[in-house]
Amino acid sequence: MITGRQIRAGRALLDWDAETLAKKAGLNKDTIFNIEKGIVQAREKTIDRIVQTFSSYDVEFTPDEGVKRRADSVMKMEGFNDFKAYMDQVYEACLQPYSHDGTKPICICNLDNSLFRKYLKDYYPVHAERLKKVKGLKIKSLAYEEDKDSFPGTSYLEYRYLKELKDVVAPFYVFGDKFALMDFDVPNPPKILLIHSPALAQSYRDQFDIMWKNAFNGEYRYEENK
Repeated sequence: MITGRQIRAGRALLDWDAETLAKKAGLNKDTIFNIEKGIVQAREKTIDRIVQTFSSYDVEFTPDEGVKRRADSVMKMEGFNDFKAYMDQVYEACLQPYSHDGTKPICICNLDNSLFRKYLKDYYPVHAERLKKVKGLKIKSLAYEEDKDSFPGTSYLEYRYLKELKDVVAPFYVFGDKFALMDFDVPNPPKILLIHSPALAQSYRDQFDIMWKNAFNGEYRYEENK
């Protein structure tokens, strides 16, 4: 069982206040406060939610009241709730300077936007609207055909097209120091393999850049080259 001191230390690593942790874990701020102060004995289910929330942001608890941030990690995510949590991580990356200055651009490759709309359900427009409010945000999306299902007004998305993607490139999503391999053809879609690794994330960006330079924009040119 983790302690209140560990929870406070975990928040400090992420620069979170108690309200932020409560929101991300789906708990009440007073619950977090009471657990940290030792006022109440938390239920196992509550602790599991807190641990899982920290784990989603690469913070883990170790014996003897230890807390550490994982340098490299792999997380398996599946289903609607995990998909929503995943997009929350993407949004947080969108708020960082490196997503605006070209240091660590957000890159989407070979992912059908209609699947995001389908499996994010009502959360899809919520996510799209909040991205529209991030000033200066640009996201590169490489697809094998014109995206006819994008959310209206998504000026932050820059599309290019490369028809060879369809059969030879596995879908992936890169943001910050993380990249994800995504599979929607599963019983409880989507299945996401989220990998936190600065080196591998950069490697996928380099791969993306090569394809981006060989792709084109504009639906008419695409139609001519089918």
